[in-house]
Amino acid sequence: MKHEQATDKELACFLIKHIENPCVEPQTGLNIRNFYIREAQKLITTFNDYTAIKILEDTIKRYS
Repeated sequence: MKHEQATDKELACFLIKHIENPCVEPQTGLNIRNFYIREAQKLITTFNDYTAIKILEDTIKRYS
């Protein structure tokens, strides 16, 4: 069985969704946005699609 890889844009959209609207722990109000920002910073170095890089970089800057 062959597994399909997500495109750079698909992965960027997934990360952006979670950076902009992270899960929140109801008791404390803490969220995991920083986790997704760290993951995005790691993965962006593997991207080849300039548009995906740009939109993800902009989102990282906005929420960092």
